[in-house]
Amino acid sequence: MAKHPIDWSPKNWPRLLYGFFTSFKLATVVLVFMTVVTLLGTLGQVEHGLHSAKEKYFHSFFFTEKIFGVPVLLPGGLLLMILLFTNMVLGALVKVRKRWKGAGLLISHLGMLMLLAGGFVTWAFSTDGYMAMYPGMTSDRVESYREWQLEIVPLSPEGEAEKAWIYPAKLLETMRPDEQRVIHAESLPFDVVINGFSKNATPVPVSAPIAASVTGKEIDGFKLSPQKASKEAEQNLPGCFLEIRPRDGGDPVEAILWAGSYKFDPREKAMPFTFPVGDQLYGALLVKKSWTVPFSVRLDEFIFERHPGVSTARNYESRVTRFEEGQSDKALEIKMNEPMRHAGYTFFQESFGPSGSQPGDEMYSQFAVANNPADQWPLWSLVVTGVGLGVHFVIMLVNFTVRSRQRRSSPPVAP
Repeated sequence: MAKHPIDWSPKNWPRLLYGFFTSFKLATVVLVFMTVVTLLGTLGQVEHGLHSAKEKYFHSFFFTEKIFGVPVLLPGGLLLMILLFTNMVLGALVKVRKRWKGAGLLISHLGMLMLLAGGFVTWAFSTDGYMAMYPGMTSDRVESYREWQLEIVPLSPEGEAEKAWIYPAKLLETMRPDEQRVIHAESLPFDVVINGFSKNATPVPVSAPIAASVTGKEIDGFKLSPQKASKEAEQNLPGCFLEIRPRDGGDPVEAILWAGSYKFDPREKAMPFTFPVGDQLYGALLVKKSWTVPFSVRLDEFIFERHPGVSTARNYESRVTRFEEGQSDKALEIKMNEPMRHAGYTFFQESFGPSGSQPGDEMYSQFAVANNPADQWPLWSLVVTGVGLGVHFVIMLVNFTVRSRQRRSSPPVAP
């Protein structure tokens, strides 16, 4: 029989699109590509590191990968997840005929949709950072692992910082090494010029032999040498050239800003580059993006145990007190496999420091702090999927039992 030609008129497009997104062929192609992307992403962690591989393969709509030396454009994990979610909603929930025998499979599909939706919510709305403290310290501020921002703060005569002007990390990360940006900030009496931003760099003295191969401006006897980005994004130390142009016609000020001057010791504050404009003293520095949580945590005691005869940690845990306005103080323990969950935030016992510390040295505790609205969605999606499979099993068992009894009770057919 000859196939009817497809009607491509605009009035038929909704039906064609509906048929495309509900087709079993689309689901099959998406699952095949998801397998390929998962394989490439897993192998890519070796070369690019965990964070970069995740951003390239799983948090993208498209990416380019060389296969046998030929660049190939492939769909990213985000696009594939959206297509699979759409296909399951339209094909498995809307298009399918509703029968009581299919109730279990319908429930199972709802559980899988919860899992996909939880992944999207995590990608779009979750935040993660860390909080490091020595015993006796109290904090409510969380710092990013890998996002750096430019801050310019007016300083009081005593050197205390007031409210900062911030150039956010999302904009700073989009700069090319050869790009110049002139920023006109209404709250500042000068223009901020950023030159030569590098995601990983180090300043070198012009007297060093390696400085001869570094192209770029010399400021105060130093040049900024761009470095290859580290596989682990947390280890990158960005740098840039900063120029301050007073609007009153004063002399411009130039400096090299480097994230390596940022103090990782929780007890020390970062030292900014200071410069005067008029009668006001300002400070500029690259710092990690930070935000506050709606409660404070005090580290009362950090317990660290080593394996006998070696420096490897056997156990480390923190005893903390949580302070919250309107509530009584609460003493808690945070261990490696026992996080603290409160007000939508989860505190994990992540690590400790400083590195190379000797027995008897005072150590700080570091917590990984996550705020994920879909934190428990994977658990509940598995519960819903399991319930659906259980219901489906019971329905099939009852159906099989009824059919078996009917066959046994029916009279034999004469030959």
